[in-house]
Amino acid sequence: MKLTAKEILHLSFYGAAAAIVLLFLDWSVFSFFTAILSGNFRISRGGFYSLARITFNSHNFTFKNQQWWGFVAILLIGIVLWIFLLLREYQQLQLKRLSNEITRINNTNDNDQIKMTSIDPMVTNLVSQINQMTQAKQEILDTELDNEKKQQELVTNVSHDLRTPLTSIIGYLGLIESNPKLPEEQMRKHVSTAYSKAQQLVSMVEDLFSYSQTQTNGENMNFQPMEISEFFDQLIVQFSLDAHKHNITMSSLTNPDQIKIVADPEKLARLFMNLINNAFKYGKSAMTFIKLTAVKKDDRVEIRVQNDGEQIPKSSLNKLFDRFYRVDQSGNKDISGTGLGLAISQGIVKQHHGAIRVESNTQLTSFIIELPLDASLGMPRD
Repeated sequence: MKLTAKEILHLSFYGAAAAIVLLFLDWSVFSFFTAILSGNFRISRGGFYSLARITFNSHNFTFKNQQWWGFVAILLIGIVLWIFLLLREYQQLQLKRLSNEITRINNTNDNDQIKMTSIDPMVTNLVSQINQMTQAKQEILDTELDNEKKQQELVTNVSHDLRTPLTSIIGYLGLIESNPKLPEEQMRKHVSTAYSKAQQLVSMVEDLFSYSQTQTNGENMNFQPMEISEFFDQLIVQFSLDAHKHNITMSSLTNPDQIKIVADPEKLARLFMNLINNAFKYGKSAMTFIKLTAVKKDDRVEIRVQNDGEQIPKSSLNKLFDRFYRVDQSGNKDISGTGLGLAISQGIVKQHHGAIRVESNTQLTSFIIELPLDASLGMPRD
């Protein structure tokens, strides 16, 4: 630690005072024991005066070789004690400065690292721990600020997306109310459009509710045993009409044939319905098949939802799971939705302690999900 001028002056005075006191004590001890060994130690009625006389009057004894060695030994002990006291005072200065640094950080919310070096391992360890605490505090603050920013963005995006269909509904119903003599055909058209916008509004609200549910830590999960091949068959049956309509082949494959897991069936259904709907929505006419595969790997299972539709642009791969992000930025009215589908899917995967990623090239687009065989492990139970 680099000392300030004030601290150097303090240590200098402290060291000088300690040296004087210790030299006096060394000489006193040496004189006392020398007087005893030489037989000159006599205490009369004036006891204190006799001790002082022995201490300060060197003619009461004569130095011998053994006495010189004794003096050197006592002097060395005094030097060691002086070094110990000086280091202890140096440590106290360090602790005082460290205390001031902690006070500064607490009072000013300054999260700079404390830059102190010390020859004392205890002080060095304290500095290291405080810096770790400061870094952890900063990370928590950054996370809170990031969450607050995301919340503000969510409110802004939700307000904007809800306003559009709501404005249309109010507009068409306003036309009907202000023009009661509208032709029946035109009135039906306005009502149909308002109804379609109302359904879109309901879908958006449901997506927002589903998204909020996926941001919990699993409090609303209903884990049950399930078998993946049967689950795949149910999904294929559910989408069979849409697949037939668009000349798309749907298939599934599991290895081994039966893979049992513990998961929330309802949420997993929502996860894979989002992924399959996403394939139908963005695969367009180029897609000819959708394939569901599952492979058991130790205590986990890797599930893939694959299609041969249009390639996802590389610039979009890292943004697919962001809220309200849509690959199609051209304003294509044929592609509707809130942009929350994949964000909901990612939230469901996280609630199952898994991971999801996407790979896409000109031949194949694959959404890859890794889930534990038992997602309930480590979760709170009622």
